[in-house]
Amino acid sequence: MRITSKEALELLKSGVVESDDELQEARNKWVLHSICVGDTARIIAYAFGIDEDYAAALGYIHDIGRKISHPRHAIEGYHYMVQNGYPEEASICLTHSFIDNNIHLVAGGEVEEGETKEFIKGYLGSRELSLYDNIIQICDLMCLPEGVTTLEKRLLDIYSRKGIHSNTPAHYQNAIGLKEKLETMLGCSLYSLFDDMKEEDINSAAKDAEAIETMIRDNRVSILKK
Repeated sequence: MRITSKEALELLKSGVVESDDELQEARNKWVLHSICVGDTARIIAYAFGIDEDYAAALGYIHDIGRKISHPRHAIEGYHYMVQNGYPEEASICLTHSFIDNNIHLVAGGEVEEGETKEFIKGYLGSRELSLYDNIIQICDLMCLPEGVTTLEKRLLDIYSRKGIHSNTPAHYQNAIGLKEKLETMLGCSLYSLFDDMKEEDINSAAKDAEAIETMIRDNRVSILKK
């Protein structure tokens, strides 16, 4: 039985927030982000004609492991969902961070070597990439706690916080590629699906992309100078 969006939202908030007022606390920004991912996934899934409620549910729980550990949220979320009786839905806790389920295409640098990396690598390699995976991956890269935004603005935020790493150029190019792939499948811009996306964010997309490319280029130069 698939988890419903209502069940997923309740599971996300359980033990974390007791009221909507608590959602505004800084410590719960990740919960707001998760809700945005679910709501955004619902809209994209509807455009594709697939189960939008299920897509929303996956979006709500993709970061649920942050209840346990922010640094280890992917693997902790997977185990948490399995323990709660949702082994299939648990997969999104792992796949959401890796574009096209490729362990190298992750923001913030490569996953550290160890048992966790080997488990995730093996899991991703054994799982067939689904449209739901891609939808949650792109939504994760389009959602701030404040709401849906452009891929460019969100990536600029991520790279500014997490830094530029050896795999960042590949992550950036494949994030753009994922957006273009979904848009080709839909026959329209993803941004056109969202009436609440700020016009200023859309208008600054090219400028934000240029800022990202400058960060990547400057990092390469600094590495060469070492």
